Amino acid sequence: MKNILVPTDFTVDALVILKKAIEQENEAHNFILVYGKHLPGSISELMFFSKSTLLSSLESKSFTEAKGILKNRYASRIKTLRTAIFHGTNHSAFENFIKANKIDKAYIPENPKSLHPSIKKGFDLIPFIKKSGLELSLVAYNDHSQVNMDEVLAKLLVP
Repeated sequence: MKNILVPTDFTVDALVILKKAIEQENEAHNFILVYGKHLPGSISELMFFSKSTLLSSLESKSFTEAKGILKNRYASRIKTLRTAIFHGTNHSAFENFIKANKIDKAYIPENPKSLHPSIKKGFDLIPFIKKSGLELSLVAYNDHSQVNMDEVLAKLLVP
């Protein structure tokens, strides 16, 4: 059983990358959706920083529902599905993140510009992932931020 990293920007459309990763794996694995976000800069903000509060502010209701749809649809292929935040600023910190989470493989979009982490004041993880030495699989994915929610959900449900 592998621990598989999938970068996210917390849009429902980006879950298509996760869906394709699940479909390419033949057995049940642990999937980790990862988002890059810098820690707050002030001491007072750090004192009251909460990872769970941050995650709940980043995950929209529709994102959570779509994630649930995938978990139910692919229950036999998903051992666990969790979300993690990477706060580091350099490659060494990312390597430590990989070791701490025991990540074996990553799925990334073919077009590195298709995810938009800056929308929620995050940063792009793709350069860190490419330099990490992880086993990489490229996924055909194009951002369709102009499509409506029904079309996105249909993409997640259709095999």
